[in-house]
Amino acid sequence: MKKMECTFYRPEQVNIGEFQSIIDKLTSDFHTACSKEMDADSLRIYANDLLNCVAPLAKNLKMFFLGLDEPENMPSDARVDYFYMPTYIGTAIVIRAVLVCAKFIREVQEDSYKRMVFRGLLLGCTGRGFQGHGYDGLKGMIDALSIFTEAGVEKFIWYYPTICDEFTKLFKESVSKLTKLLETGTVQNEWGEDYSKEAETVIKRMKRSKLLQLM
Repeated sequence: MKKMECTFYRPEQVNIGEFQSIIDKLTSDFHTACSKEMDADSLRIYANDLLNCVAPLAKNLKMFFLGLDEPENMPSDARVDYFYMPTYIGTAIVIRAVLVCAKFIREVQEDSYKRMVFRGLLLGCTGRGFQGHGYDGLKGMIDALSIFTEAGVEKFIWYYPTICDEFTKLFKESVSKLTKLLETGTVQNEWGEDYSKEAETVIKRMKRSKLLQLM
């Protein structure tokens, strides 16, 4: 069985190369977490360590993030890459732990602080409506949905729809929007760049779970 160690941290100084290395490691851990060979207890420990790393948003203390710097210090495109993206990936890892480790979901349900932090992390993910920056708004949404569906978020929402109502609502609305874009053949941004293949991958992944029609 595969095991992994949470090494997430926030650098003391802004360093884009260091930021990217942290996200690359987090992404690699995410794919490992989603593999069938992942050790459930190792994932539980990792998810708990991640929850200990989250930080509230100063302007809205109900929202929690795994951003690598304060959002007000970042231009809009950097906020997507280094504030929201690690939050999406980290949240997806925690969601995966909820789905595969019964001990972890009991911990979340029984520990009011841990439950509050997890809910805040889900709420933080809704801060941009899953949108990317500028003309990459659609691509950003597809990237976010791809991360969440790889973790099995549709199952999470089916079993635990009220942990964060805002996240559940946004996810359903985003999937509905993407489905309609595919049906009309308009999965393109303002520059005409087409993301049909990426969108199809997201929807096919959900169809395999057999929960898309129930959402």
